[in-house]
Amino acid sequence: MALSLDDPQLLPFKLDPVGRRVLWLRMDDAQRREAAFLDDRAVPPQAQGAWMPWSTLSAPGAQRSADAFLHIGHCGSTLLSRLIDTWPDVQGLREPLPLRTLAEAWPALETPQSRIAPDEAIPLLQALWSRWSQPLAPRTRSVVKATSSCNGLIDAVLRNTGARVLLMDMPLRPYLATLLKSPASVHDAASAAGERLRYLQSRGIANDAALHRLSLPQQCAMGWLAEQCRFDAMATGEHETRVLRVDFDALLDDPSATLQRVASHLQLDATRLSDALASPAWGRYSKAQAHGYGRDDRAHDLALAMQRHAADIAEGERWVDACRT
Repeated sequence: MALSLDDPQLLPFKLDPVGRRVLWLRMDDAQRREAAFLDDRAVPPQAQGAWMPWSTLSAPGAQRSADAFLHIGHCGSTLLSRLIDTWPDVQGLREPLPLRTLAEAWPALETPQSRIAPDEAIPLLQALWSRWSQPLAPRTRSVVKATSSCNGLIDAVLRNTGARVLLMDMPLRPYLATLLKSPASVHDAASAAGERLRYLQSRGIANDAALHRLSLPQQCAMGWLAEQCRFDAMATGEHETRVLRVDFDALLDDPSATLQRVASHLQLDATRLSDALASPAWGRYSKAQAHGYGRDDRAHDLALAMQRHAADIAEGERWVDACRT
């Protein structure tokens, strides 16, 4: 199928480092807003797209860079992303696959095994970001929410785009309870544990730790500690004015104050705050909007998980305490 890259509905949907090509996929505004993940689950019926060389990523820069939303995982980031979507000028792009592909490749860029040359990585990131920064009319700006495994790219995004950045997490105990009540969530956290341990040890923390010696609760806790250190470094570093940390518990406890901070940081119209506070997203499961799931449901599930997994939660907390002493 012939595609014109001037078509604003085309998104760079997948990146193939082996074939050095990009999958362009046509997605309209409704499809973008509905998607909790811009991966195979979001591919529309009778999808229109084509694989093309990486060189087709070159695109004129948008007038305004997309902002970035990174997080620790399983911390309410999809809910906050959908709340930000209530601003009518914002196009939300949730967890685009090419960003995950770049994040997976980033640690090995200087090795002979890397399929992406070191001098290609930043131009690839900038070209992708430029395209994601071009929203569909009538929207005028974009916010790209990354997968939690992409946190190793925070510094590169800050240095090489004009993005303002949100960093979202939550306290250790509810984070561990949230993960431990779901084997799939534990698997997600464990899958990201290798990069997170490398980051911790690069900061001189947990130097004696080895992944094969850590239990799953300890790996989850280690990942939380790594992201605390990373987020702290970004929020107090040279780009600190473009970084805002957001706590999920604070969002639930005081939605108005937290959303006011988010709106101010992203330079959103403050008069639209009431739309976000009244959004039906508060009472739905954010990753599958057809299912009801509100604050009381979350509190009930969390309390039950803290009882059922108390020993594992305590094990993770002890590991973090030992690293901090």
